[in-house]
Amino acid sequence: MSVSSYLELYLAIFGWYMFDEIWLVLKDTGIAYLPFIGMFIRNIAEPVKSQEAKDAAGTSLRRIEIDIAAMMTVIILAAQPILPLNFAGLNYVKSCGSGGAKVSAGDTGTTYDTSFTAASLGGGSAKVPIWWYGVLGITGGINNAIILRIPCTADIRLVKYELKNSRVKTPRLRREVQKFFNDCYGPAMSNYLDKNNVAATADPDDLYWVGSEHLVENLYPHLRSKTQIEGFTYDPNRDYEYDERVAPLPEYGEPTCSQWWTGNGGNAGSGLKERLKGQIELPILDRLAALVSSDEKAEKIALRTLIGNEKQSFKKLERVNPYDTGGLLNSMAAMTAAIGGVLESTSFFPKMYLLKMAAPIIQAMMLMMTYLLLPFILVFSSYKPGTMIFMSIVIFSIKFWTVLWAIAHWLDDNLLVALRPNGGLDLGYFIYNNGLTDTVLSEMVINFTTATMYVVMPLFWTSALTWAGYRVGGAITDTSDKLNRPSASAGDKGGKKITK
Repeated sequence: MSVSSYLELYLAIFGWYMFDEIWLVLKDTGIAYLPFIGMFIRNIAEPVKSQEAKDAAGTSLRRIEIDIAAMMTVIILAAQPILPLNFAGLNYVKSCGSGGAKVSAGDTGTTYDTSFTAASLGGGSAKVPIWWYGVLGITGGINNAIILRIPCTADIRLVKYELKNSRVKTPRLRREVQKFFNDCYGPAMSNYLDKNNVAATADPDDLYWVGSEHLVENLYPHLRSKTQIEGFTYDPNRDYEYDERVAPLPEYGEPTCSQWWTGNGGNAGSGLKERLKGQIELPILDRLAALVSSDEKAEKIALRTLIGNEKQSFKKLERVNPYDTGGLLNSMAAMTAAIGGVLESTSFFPKMYLLKMAAPIIQAMMLMMTYLLLPFILVFSSYKPGTMIFMSIVIFSIKFWTVLWAIAHWLDDNLLVALRPNGGLDLGYFIYNNGLTDTVLSEMVINFTTATMYVVMPLFWTSALTWAGYRVGGAITDTSDKLNRPSASAGDKGGKKITK
């Protein structure tokens, strides 16, 4: 039997375990039999009020026979726990990128494995009524079949959220990046702009950050650090300001900016680029590399984003605007878009990420509550077949949320790709930039639309389906009532004739 999340593997067991216990309590206290008493009283009193005693007896007997058959059917199918359900009987099917791999409870690789043990879940097994076991099996199969047919897409929002929350954790490294900016990037950019070579660069977007390939290859080799940098040994051919005849010689040298960034000519791991890369978790880099299909490009995007995250700490590291926006209106439009993009992205992406992470947890909890409350619902509805059908549709609708979220995820990623420059090929630009001025508004619309889809679509679906379930359940209940009408009508007519 398939479930929709890691947590549901455990909460489903607990929900059905509580179903068994609650049903046992209702039976032991006699509450489970109260609907039969009410049914007898109702089917005896109503015919007696409208018919003669002899006709009322026949009508009451027929009604009681039909109601007992319907109620016992519901109890046997939907109330009495029969089929066993345990850890081995549930599995979570991973979809995109996993080939439909299955994960069982206790082997998910999450902290749920140690939190929700067999002891904490009432023994780790439960019994499920025949009807609900079939509903869960059919629903899980339908969900998996549909989700596996949705094309796989990379989780762009997750990657961007993780990168945007990456920080340089070492204070010493933070100071060194600031120093690199002062000694290397600032002078190199001043030199570049003074020579009016703005149009000469093949990739203008690459130029305006400290790790620019153009600067590393062309300008950084001619600039040096103004102080000694740990990891780079003294080189008399380079560190000419020191006199070898005067002891002691410096412990470390003053590398060129190109050496400082790349680590060439220094000890292993002494390059600023490599040490900054070490501040980003490896799984994030792997996901990003899969997204942009290039380890080198992923590394560049990650470093650029990491440095951009530290704008408040690294003074003057803001990206220099390479565009000459002539006119006050253009400047105001760019400024407004930039401000809006920053404010929107800083507030929206965390909310979107938390929403996507919380959605399966809420779904698993709602299903658990539905399972354990089913005994009360069946008893208070007097074991009506219509209630059994109605609750089946409710469970199906909640479990189907997984499909709706998968569709929303697919649509969100594809819409974001469609907004990217070069027909969606330059996804890296989306990762480390707040958006082009002509796409900021569209991106905001997509953000709020997809967020709405994660919330509104499931609610609309469940409301529509439960309304249909109510109609179906009501139709089944009406059918049961119609079986009683011929006898009641005959008795009523007979009583009237005798009275005449």
